[in-house]
Amino acid sequence: MKLSNRLKVVLMIAIISLALVFLEKFKMPLDTFFWRSVFDFGHMPLFGIISIALLGLSQTLTSRRFSNPLIFYALAFLFTGMIGFLTEVIQYFTPRDADIWDIVNDVIGAICFLGFYLTIDRRVSVTNMALSNGLKYFVRLFVFLLGLAMITPTVRLVGVYTNRDISFPNICTFESPWEHNFAFAGNGLINIVPAPFNTEKSEINHAGQMLLNKFGHSSFLIEEPYPDWTGYDKFRFIIFSKQSENINLGFRINDRLHDNSYYDRFNKTITIVPGLNKIVFPITEIKKAPVSRLMDMRDIRSIILFTEHSMDSLDIYLDDFRLE
Repeated sequence: MKLSNRLKVVLMIAIISLALVFLEKFKMPLDTFFWRSVFDFGHMPLFGIISIALLGLSQTLTSRRFSNPLIFYALAFLFTGMIGFLTEVIQYFTPRDADIWDIVNDVIGAICFLGFYLTIDRRVSVTNMALSNGLKYFVRLFVFLLGLAMITPTVRLVGVYTNRDISFPNICTFESPWEHNFAFAGNGLINIVPAPFNTEKSEINHAGQMLLNKFGHSSFLIEEPYPDWTGYDKFRFIIFSKQSENINLGFRINDRLHDNSYYDRFNKTITIVPGLNKIVFPITEIKKAPVSRLMDMRDIRSIILFTEHSMDSLDIYLDDFRLE
């Protein structure tokens, strides 16, 4: 049964509207690297669907104005990009983050969906613009590889999380590339270098050299460590200092329920002496740190080591963050 043009228009507008409502209302189950990656990738199929709906809309409303069927594809691509751009502009003025890479995903989604549909579109196949079989296969392969490239970061994160879980109770040892996905420097740099110290652990080969920015606080952050710390007694790590004098560093741990206030997390000032420092904190002390509740040791979110004030120089090395 063929649909009337009016019904087609209503259907296409409904599809576009539902896709945009879904984009606006969808909430990530958890604010994690994995779900952010899933959400970013989700722009591609979502705007691919929008581009096909816009293609149908342009073919229905302007079919008598243009004889070249490729013009409808150009219009659909153009308006998909405009909608993607406008949604990010609107998000700039809302609590949601505006991201230029979302626009890139939107455009790539349009390229993939419109490109594939071009190879099966009967309106094109009956004109002198019809693609040869060889070109059709080439277009299909291109959009497949492009889509595969877009989903690769999300698939890679599955492997990253798997390595994180297997390595636990080691949290960060600077020995594995997967750790780069969870360990960051704030207002400074972390260089992975040969460990400048000796310990009883033969597997320690590298350490993280913390380089600061002289202006403001510099920090080392481990985001999304393995979350469940129950069943362990101690959290420990190593700091090796080449400073000639003692220095003080701030340290904090928080769970996913952290409300961003100072008294709702574990806070310590650590005095670092020249040479090797073995830092140990009892798990019970971390658990009881929030003033009005117990920290959820099944859902630890982040670990932060930071300079408490601006410093002219800093020569310290971090290593062997783990539970015992």
